[in-house]
Amino acid sequence: MNRTVDRTLITDESFPYYIFVSDIHGNLETLELIERAKKDYPTALLVAGGDYVDGRAYVKEVLEYLMKQKAVILCGNHEQMFLNYANQVEHQDGIWFYNSGDKTLLQLFGELAEPEAIRQSKYYQFLSDKPIMFETPNIIFVHAGVRPDEFYNKPETYAQKLDVHRHQYDYDFYRIWIREPYLYSDPIKKIFAHNKTGKTIVTGHTPTAHILGSYEDGTRVSSSELNPVVKIQYPGEPARIFTDGGSHSDPLAYPHNDGNVVVLNSQGKLVKVYNYQNTLANPEN
Repeated sequence: MNRTVDRTLITDESFPYYIFVSDIHGNLETLELIERAKKDYPTALLVAGGDYVDGRAYVKEVLEYLMKQKAVILCGNHEQMFLNYANQVEHQDGIWFYNSGDKTLLQLFGELAEPEAIRQSKYYQFLSDKPIMFETPNIIFVHAGVRPDEFYNKPETYAQKLDVHRHQYDYDFYRIWIREPYLYSDPIKKIFAHNKTGKTIVTGHTPTAHILGSYEDGTRVSSSELNPVVKIQYPGEPARIFTDGGSHSDPLAYPHNDGNVVVLNSQGKLVKVYNYQNTLANPEN
């Protein structure tokens, strides 16, 4: 049985496999990765983790593709900026246009469409009712992160009033925007946080090239500009899996940052990764 609580889609059932993709950002190659994963795992449920818009040249094609899928489609911070701009709930043109929102409007509408016109569009209708988080018996899928403790799904344990300047983040903002407070127990020393939720947490949002730090025993973790999947896991705890493959980057500077598509089993174990390095660069794999 499925139910939605506080923009979290909760299910008591499990699929044998889940295909997760996040931060497509208008990258057409990422759709090819999804199709490869679907071919290999035809019984899997596709879960999309947000940030489909803003960035590369195929935002319209990406949204049209997702609209045809039988999938769980989550909201990311870029979709929320799109919705905020359309709803005129705050002055979003500055921050959203800085993050390529103007390019998204041109791709979707052929012009810098006015909020009222956006609200009448099928793209707005598609994105306006999406949950932020999807929770199965063993996995938490969310764009940016949650409190990595037993209170992860309790809105009252987050800030009750958003104040970014004072680092006070409410439940929804945290889940689509958070970075360091989710990554680290000690952001200054960059000590990775434990995962006390009891479930594997799968996220996008932070390009994995920026996930640098240490476990409590001093073991270092570093990534690369190719933004491979990064898994952070303490002994005896479920993993936290980071998947943002850097598609929001400049395609001329980083032509092969085509995202990561990951497959997990029902227990939350990472089974396979599809990206440029192991899939598009090697078509026979």
